Amino acid sequence: MKYRLATILAREGVAADKTVVIGINLANPVSQFHIVYESTNVGSTITNGHVAKCITRIELVDGSDVLFSLTGKKCQALDFYHQFKEPANLNVYLNGMNCEQVFNVNFGRYLWDPIYAFDPAKFINPQLKITIDLNGGGMASVAGFISVYANIFDEKEISPAGFLMAKEVVDYPMASAGHEYVDLPTDFPIRKLLIRSQTEGTGNEYLIDTVKLSEDNDRKIPFNLTMFEILRNICGWSKPFIEDLIVPAGAPSIDWYCTPCYWPTLGVAPWQGEAEEHIGTVYAGDGGKGQLYVESTGGNWIVHVQGYSPHGVIDIPFGLQDDPTDWYDVSALGSLRLDIKARSGRSSSDTVQVFLQQLRNYA
Repeated sequence: MKYRLATILAREGVAADKTVVIGINLANPVSQFHIVYESTNVGSTITNGHVAKCITRIELVDGSDVLFSLTGKKCQALDFYHQFKEPANLNVYLNGMNCEQVFNVNFGRYLWDPIYAFDPAKFINPQLKITIDLNGGGMASVAGFISVYANIFDEKEISPAGFLMAKEVVDYPMASAGHEYVDLPTDFPIRKLLIRSQTEGTGNEYLIDTVKLSEDNDRKIPFNLTMFEILRNICGWSKPFIEDLIVPAGAPSIDWYCTPCYWPTLGVAPWQGEAEEHIGTVYAGDGGKGQLYVESTGGNWIVHVQGYSPHGVIDIPFGLQDDPTDWYDVSALGSLRLDIKARSGRSSSDTVQVFLQQLRNYA
């Protein structure tokens, strides 16, 4: 068998907040880590938000060397922009059932990329660390399950030249019409620049005004655009993120949480085994939060959502994404700085995170 799905951590229960530490003792290169978290729902309201919030950090480290470090939400957003398909999430928010979230950590340009993969043999003591907050999202959960798998090269012999690394650069609170200057690293070529701004109930374009990238103190300005201009461009080349949510009804309304944060379009229908004279409508969705309105309490509903900016993340790809020679070579720069200007009226309750996908060669 040339390729294989290996079990790194068999499904185990989680009954308290914890960090799961897994030693990576594989002999084969890894194309992708595949992490599944199941949150067991309690009650009939989605009190804590999107279940992806239960995974507060996914890290791949080798001693003090951090090779990958993102929250669950940022990991899912990067995975979508990387593969342009949704993870196999089961968004079932019903009492007693598990809401399942998938987090893929990709090391190649595509699954089974023979040139770029994570090779454990190149490191001394690689470890995968997954931090879980039981009720960080979902329905007041007090239990869950975690499973970890790896898509590995088995009988196919490869000698990867390097791997794709992803890490957060900054996480900061906004200020009304304020500028935030972010110095970006220039140690590795950059494949993707990603910016996350998510305030539930508010679209990205009402959080960030402009984004400017400057080389060597404005010697060259690769771009200087409004958030609306960036989002409109993304909608032109990216497919929408599409998902379905199963949620309970509550009179007169119940909040639900989705992955798309920009321009979500919605549909709703009863999710039950017989026809009833229920009337339900859905509304909002900007920033990943919407409402279901019903005439009377009872019944379950399916909400169909499609939109852009998963978990409030925008992707700025540098170069043709399959051609490493076309990515952003920043090694010759003295400085590389982002200038992110907030919209008027924003406050410290609104936050922004900047993270990168970079190429890290083994030699």
